[in-house]
Amino acid sequence: MLVKETWTGWKAKAHLASPPADPDILGLKKALIRIAGINGPQEIARLQHIVQHLRDGHVDQDGHVDQAVSAAGDAAVSAHYRMWADKGEKLNMPSLEDSFKRLSRNPTILADMDEILAWAGQESRIKGTYVDLPFEHKLELHAQHSSRDINAALGLANMNTTGPTGTGVLHAQDIKTYALLLTFQKTEHEFSPTTMYVDYPISRHRLHWESQSTTTQKGRAGQNMIHHKEKGYTVLFFVREQKKNLGVTMPYTFFGPGDLVSFESEKPIKMIWDLRYPMPVEMFERNRVGG
Repeated sequence: MLVKETWTGWKAKAHLASPPADPDILGLKKALIRIAGINGPQEIARLQHIVQHLRDGHVDQDGHVDQAVSAAGDAAVSAHYRMWADKGEKLNMPSLEDSFKRLSRNPTILADMDEILAWAGQESRIKGTYVDLPFEHKLELHAQHSSRDINAALGLANMNTTGPTGTGVLHAQDIKTYALLLTFQKTEHEFSPTTMYVDYPISRHRLHWESQSTTTQKGRAGQNMIHHKEKGYTVLFFVREQKKNLGVTMPYTFFGPGDLVSFESEKPIKMIWDLRYPMPVEMFERNRVGG
């Protein structure tokens, strides 16, 4: 994805601002696109507090951005990936304090983030509801996330690793949770023959999902999902309509947890799931079979 200018950069071209000279502007341009896609009111408010602390220069004597890290709370790793989209080790920032301190050195990026977050808050059409799950989390119903955001939210990513990539099934063993990442509208250009899974909504409460092509009913993943209630597993659904739009990788919408209704065959296993919360009506209408 090519991002030609930041918001301040475009204003500078129109002689409405000074040209930006932030040290990390090349790496943070894409962060503005990611932030524009955030629609969870609680996450928006949390990021606004973080950005405001960084813009105000709230740092302690050691240079750590304590108030910003405190504002992020247990969602600090998620905030890091929203901003930087990569592990700290690769970016030469081994700690969250380093991540936030580095961000604080980019004043026009922070100003742009502030404006974009204010706009995102006005445009959001979701309530910011935290769904009932058997573990602590910051996942808002129908909020949008990238795969790396999902890894961070489930404890699969930290400053040293981005977590699993290139897979539609995430297994968070510590919290006994599977996250299923679905794309309703697949193309042969974007998906290989072995990943053209038949995933579609049946109703706003029910959807059809196919497991990975190597999954068997007697295998660990198959057994954990087929018997998820007996085994104490939570199965979460993250869904997007298409992989890319205008060259931008699309985020997943959090549908919440589901319960298995039926299953058949294997490699892949074809499963019907009931969602505990109805999917957005627009997504259902645009993606239902025959719709």
